[in-house]
Parts: sequence; structure tokens; C-alpha cells
Amino acid sequence: MIRPRPRSAGTPGSNPTAAPADTADNAPAIPASHTTGAQAPAIGNLGKPFTKDAVDLRTTLAHMLLAGGAAAVITLACWFALGATNLPSFNSSFVTKALSTAATVIVIGAAAGACLVWLTNRPAKRRYLLTAALYLVPAGLVVTTLAIPLAATSLYLDGISVDQAFRTQYLTRMTDHLGWADMAYLDQPSFYPGLWFFSGGLFAKLTGMAGWAAYKPWALVTLSATASMLVPVWRRITGSLVIAVAVALVSTAVTLAIAAEEPYAAIVAMGMPAAVVLARRAMRGGHGSLLGLIVFLGLSANLYTLYTGLTAIITIALAISAAAAGKTIRPILRLGAAGIASMTIAAIGWGPYLLALATRPHGPTGKAQHYLPDAGTFVPTPFFQATALGALTLLGLIWLIMRSKRGDARALVVGLSCCYAWVVASMIMALVGTTLLGFRLDLPISLMLAAAGVLALADIRIVGVRRLYPQTVKPEWSRIATRIMAIVLALGCLNYACTIPINQRDRIDLAYTDSDGEAHRGDRFPADATQYYAKIDTFLSQRLKTRAGSVILTDEKSFLAYYPYHGYQALTAHYANPLGQFEKRNDEIESWTDIKDPQKMLDAMDKAQADNGWHSPDAIVLRGQLSKGKVIPKERFSYLIADDIYPNQPNVRFRTVNFHTEAFASGWDLGQIGPFVVAVRERDRG
Repeated sequence: MIRPRPRSAGTPGSNPTAAPADTADNAPAIPASHTTGAQAPAIGNLGKPFTKDAVDLRTTLAHMLLAGGAAAVITLACWFALGATNLPSFNSSFVTKALSTAATVIVIGAAAGACLVWLTNRPAKRRYLLTAALYLVPAGLVVTTLAIPLAATSLYLDGISVDQAFRTQYLTRMTDHLGWADMAYLDQPSFYPGLWFFSGGLFAKLTGMAGWAAYKPWALVTLSATASMLVPVWRRITGSLVIAVAVALVSTAVTLAIAAEEPYAAIVAMGMPAAVVLARRAMRGGHGSLLGLIVFLGLSANLYTLYTGLTAIITIALAISAAAAGKTIRPILRLGAAGIASMTIAAIGWGPYLLALATRPHGPTGKAQHYLPDAGTFVPTPFFQATALGALTLLGLIWLIMRSKRGDARALVVGLSCCYAWVVASMIMALVGTTLLGFRLDLPISLMLAAAGVLALADIRIVGVRRLYPQTVKPEWSRIATRIMAIVLALGCLNYACTIPINQRDRIDLAYTDSDGEAHRGDRFPADATQYYAKIDTFLSQRLKTRAGSVILTDEKSFLAYYPYHGYQALTAHYANPLGQFEKRNDEIESWTDIKDPQKMLDAMDKAQADNGWHSPDAIVLRGQLSKGKVIPKERFSYLIADDIYPNQPNVRFRTVNFHTEAFASGWDLGQIGPFVVAVRERDRG
């Protein structure tokens, strides 16, 4: 980055109240000021250094907590208020889309106006109120673009379809019993990072909601809180509240448009550009930056490990670069300290699983990487899109090329280089039967480029035309330039943000067409087989006495998502805990379909438990028919087995296997509920 020329306190254009010294922690991402012999503009605050808003580390941490807490409370209040309305469903009316657009216009318009007031006329009496409002702007965008379109449904994006079934199941498990337990298998530590689900389970307990019902508000709350916390983080990095708001607002819009359906991954991705900048500063001696990097890596490892691993690789590259440039091993020592400290935090969630993996039998550990969709065959190039995001990221790319050897821009260049290397490596890894899930990097790449685009606009505003033509550009033009840039950025963000509900339309539609845990659909059409779940739960509860600890063999993924029973088998291999030995269980289940004798069926289940340590099914819920509570000879109970068929796409094949009904003629308490046969094993339950 171009550094300001040193000036004495009395030099025209100097600002004794500007940012602190350019240390590793406080070096602004945008230069504090620039002159070429001409006096700097002094119209209002527009000509003063943008780093006037710099705050110390303690203040930054306090602002992060206050901003995140306030955003969470306000978002929760908005969710509650919207739930009390009687809005039509998004998939059958344009009313909610119109309300979403209008609210988005108000939020972004208010943000642009507040930024201009902050730059031109910052009244002391309203300073704190204005700061608070700017901190909460990103949270407002979450409400207008997600909460309003989802107002008439209890479900979140994707409903209970696709991957939301296992995510909802996990949150239901944590709501029933806080801990690091696996979402499906009994007595197994969690394989999937659980911090978001653990805290979500605590949120559900505190609010008295069922796990599935807490999913949507918890997703909205965490997205809003994280988005608002970005503002003080970027304020610390850039020294400018206005730039910080712009980066946070753009980052929020990009995240909501690309990957809002996976909230725990989204909140990690939103922080990655800032984490990359902090990593560079940490490797060059910034103590506050080192602390921030450690916390980010440690917590993100318990949220979404893919992004943690990528950030760690970027940090390693930055440490090596700093060590080579300074011809010192200090960056390597700081890297080691960051690694040890962050892994200590990560071990809170990962420790039980890794210990069990080292001491217990398990299946393949790489099934989660067996996924290569069409998006994974392309290199993300958002800067070639004919959208507002495309224009902003193109500007960011140009700026990074021009500033690639200076300051924080260099960190973003290294970060993007590592991201693109990961994407290409993921494609090559297909040759050895796996991937690195490179398609997931579309979001971090877009976020880094978008952040660079905002920093580029700020850089142009500070050092652009006036630096090139100091005798031509009048000081009065500074205010006009700022207003124009604020308006253009606001309109671009507005244009992009208003398309978020449309970009997410298919996912929003599923939230309305899927049935929730109370068998209600957001579009008010009749529910599917979910309408029988409450009766199934009653039948099971009366006989099993408890949900937690009771193991059910069923292919009804939504049932296990809504009720906290343990599953004998996970939904698919890709999200199954390796400790559960998914494929071996599939083989065992399929072998039971050859059995007709009831005692042999019970013996086979008990033998599987004795040989493998798998708790045998306490009940089964399968599709089939009974006659007056008795099995019908030569009939079948059907069960869907999920096979991992990677490298094919789709990568999962569901095939039907059929159990002989005679195998359940005795030893089971049978019931017919809708299309389902519910069989509870007769045991002495005390």
C-alpha cells in the first residue's frame, strides 16, 4: 500500500487526532492521507484522513460484543413480530417480495445517509446513536432479505429437504441433550463440528422451543450478530467507520446471496477476509491481531473445518513470506504459537472424536469429500459476472494487482492465491477418488474480492484524482466525490441485495412446501406423511418411555430430524460418523431382509450388537401394511438404503430393500399408523 509522507504536526493537512502509529496491529488498510505538495482538502471532515475513526483493541472488543448482542436481540424481536403477522407465502404471492425490497431500500438508504452524515457533520450529541445505527445496518439486511421472505413459514431455507434434514436432526439432538454427542448414533462423539448446534440447542432450551423450530431464528440471529460484529472488526483494520460499514454490508449481501442456507459455514466465511488481514499483521508482530487470529481459527474449527483449514494454509503462506522478507524466524515462531493455541481451542470439540477414532473400530473417514457437483468443475470468477458484484470484484481485482506488494492488499492476494490453488487441487484430487470440496470456495473468493473492491473505492477517494492532478482538482470537489461514491456504492449494494430473495427462491420455496414438525406447511397446503409423525411418536413414547437413548431403524429422515430418537443408521454416508461404520451397517441391515423367522431376526440384531457394539433397534418405522395389528404373510416392509456411488453425480443412490413381515410376527409390539408400520421390540424396560 502507498504510505503517507511523514509530516510534522504543523504541516497543512495534518491531523493530530488521526489513527495511532502504523504498527502491525493498527496499520490502516487504506492510507491515512496523501499529498503531492498541495494542501489537503479541509471541507468539513471529508478531506481529513479516514483513519480518524480508529479505536483501540479494548474498545473494538467491547463494540463487537455490544454490536453482536444488540443485533441478536433486534433480529429475534423482528422474527417474533413477523411470526405474528398473516403474510402470504413467498411461493404464491409477490407481497413478501415487495415488502422485502421496500425494507431493503430503507435499510441501505438509511445506511448511505448515515455514512454521509458521519463524514460531513458528525454532531457530538448524536455520535453514539449514529455509531450504533451503523453497527446494526448489516443485521438489518439479514432481516429484510431473509426474515421477511420466510415470515410465513416455521422452516429455514431448504425446509427439511436436501442437507437441512441432517442439520435439523443435529440441532434437535443438542436441544434434547447438550453435549458433543453424534446426531444419529448412540454413545458416539460427534464427527460434525458442533459449536453452532450446541449453542443453538442452548438457545432452544432457553426459549422453550423444539430443536426444529429453533433452527430458523437461530440461523437469523447468528447471521445478524456476525454481520454486525464485522463492522467494529473492519473499523479496527481500516481506521474508518464508513469503510467498515461498507465492507460489512457488502460481505453480508454476498454471503446471503451465495450460501445463506448453511449458516454456520456462512458466519465463518464472512470473517475470512478480515482473518486473512489479521494473519498478515499477526505474523509481523501484531499482538492483538495474533489474538484475533487464534480465536478465529479455534472457534471456526468447531463451526466449519474446511474454511479453518484454508485459513490456516493462508496463514502459513503469510508466515513464510514474512520470514523470508525479514530474514527472521520470528514469524514462524508466531505461527507455531497461533497453531498451538488455536488447536487447543479446537480440541474442545474435536478431542472426543479424535480420541475415539484412535481407539475404536471405524469406517472410512473421507466420505464427506465424495462430492463433485457441476459447480466443482469451474474456477470461480465473480469478476466476469454482469452484476453489481461482478463490477465490484473486478475493481477489487484490479486494485489488488496494483497494490499487490503493499500491506493488507498483499495478504488478500496471498489468500486468493491459496483459494484458487485449493480449487484446482480439488479437481485434480478426483484422480485419487476424492475431492477437497473446492466448490465451497466460491463464497470466500467472492468475499475477499468484494472487500478488496470496497477498499479500492476508498483508496480512489483518498489518493485518486487529486494525487494525479493536484493543481486541477479543487478542494470543494472532495465532498462531491465522496457523495457520488457513496451513492454509487449504495445503489450497487441495493441492486444486488434486492436480488437475494430471487437468487434464493428455490430454497425459500422449499421452506414453504415442506411440512414442519407440527405437520404444517407455510403455503397452507395439506401436509405430507409428516402428519402421522405425532401419532408415531406417541406410540413409541408410550412403549419406550424415553426418546433419548431409544434407537429407531427408519428411513424417514424427517422423523429423526423432528424427534430426538437415535437412529440405527445415518441418513447418508457423507454425513455419517465414521465411528458408526455406515457401510458395514448397511450390509447388516440388508442381511436381515433374508430372515423370515422372528427369533432369528432378534438373534441377528443381538449378534450385531455383540460383535460391533451397535445398540440393536428398539423399534422400527417402515412403510408397509398390517391386518388388524397382525402381519400379513408374504407381505413386505420396505426400507431405503443409501449407497455412496461417487464419482457419479448424484453421489447417493437410494434403493429399496424389503423385510419379510413374518420376521416380526412375534417379539414386537406392532401398530399401523397411516402408511407406516411401527414395531417396538418387546424388552424388559424396568
